[in-house]
Amino acid sequence: MIYVSNHGGRQLDHGRGAMEVLPEIVAAVGGRVPVIVDGGFNRGTDIVKALAAGADLVGLGRMQCIGLAAGGSAALVRLLEILETEIQICLGLLGVNTWAELDPSYLHPAPPVSTGATLGSFPLLTLEEQSFY
Repeated sequence: MIYVSNHGGRQLDHGRGAMEVLPEIVAAVGGRVPVIVDGGFNRGTDIVKALAAGADLVGLGRMQCIGLAAGGSAALVRLLEILETEIQICLGLLGVNTWAELDPSYLHPAPPVSTGATLGSFPLLTLEEQSFY
């Protein structure tokens, strides 16, 4: 089994994220062992993307802890219901009937919405590339 994780970005926040490296790892493994991925999966659509990229399982934890802390077991159950509904809607909109139908052809990279701040936690430009006004 291969476990792909960047610990939610807390340890190496400027490193490549688990989802970014997942396709490379899936290709290298070639189906010989299961691939599990975690880190930053917050919506049902995130889970669908990871499975389409080749993960066999998606690890979740932070949301469940927050739900449990905020409202006990009822909130945890509701959170899981919401995730299930999001997954069902996503699969329906993709026209997918089974997990086996998912593959990377359902994924399309999108450019970042913003370039981030040079001095922020997640800069995408170096100081030399950033122009200051």
